[in-house]
Amino acid sequence: MDFLEEFAVISDSYNDPETFKYISETSKERYSQYKKAHHEWIDKVEPGKFRTSLESVRKNEAIMNAIKKKFPGSYIEPVPEVDEVYWSASPKEAKGSDRSLVDCHYDSPFALIPTGGVVYYRIIIAMNENDTVTTVFPNENKRVKMNIGDFHGMDYNKDWHCVEGSIPADKYRVLLKLHYLVVPENTQQFWIDMVKYINVMWTRLSRETMRMSADPKSPFEIFIGYLVNVSRFLFNNFNLIVVCILAVYVITTIFLTKKGSRLIPKQFSFVKKGK
Repeated sequence: MDFLEEFAVISDSYNDPETFKYISETSKERYSQYKKAHHEWIDKVEPGKFRTSLESVRKNEAIMNAIKKKFPGSYIEPVPEVDEVYWSASPKEAKGSDRSLVDCHYDSPFALIPTGGVVYYRIIIAMNENDTVTTVFPNENKRVKMNIGDFHGMDYNKDWHCVEGSIPADKYRVLLKLHYLVVPENTQQFWIDMVKYINVMWTRLSRETMRMSADPKSPFEIFIGYLVNVSRFLFNNFNLIVVCILAVYVITTIFLTKKGSRLIPKQFSFVKKGK
């Protein structure tokens, strides 16, 4: 998968134990009934201390400065409409479409689409200790364990990653998934609007379909889960698919222009005959 890898990964941390503890404990109260991965849009959380705490993390200078350091000369624009609280499933036990969150993957199918230099960037920050789960960036040979306040960032469209490990029965894992546009100077507004639109739509669509099929029971949910995983396979393995298509094309062309030409009626043959 290295032909798409941009190595936009950052790893950093900041210290705000009171806020992190409050978010972690409140998340446990809100989401502990879920035995699979669960996401809640931050902009759908009711007004109050929990939402204010979540939004304070999004705006934290340590996160903004880490992104600016990675992309000097660019300005950073938050994309709050797709920010999430993530109650994590244990990677080892994930099933249904939850597998697509932990198996090696890109987060979207847009890696080859021109963006005018605009990057749709995701920050994942830990609200509690996560020493039994590892995020892996194979092409960069990077392995990350996230403890309280640790965060890492990646190009949502181009950084290939996986999640390994398991969450013990007496523990839980709470992350925030925050999103930003990284915009180089003098970028045309068209590129900013286009990158934001397609990625916001994809983030919401993929999340809702995964929510529906994470623990499939009905035939329809099983079908949706299958569809999600097949779709992920196709864009995660785009280069392999392209190579296979090219190989079939080359083999077919050789066959038709040589031995196979005798099987084609003369009026349809494109093989030039010698004089």
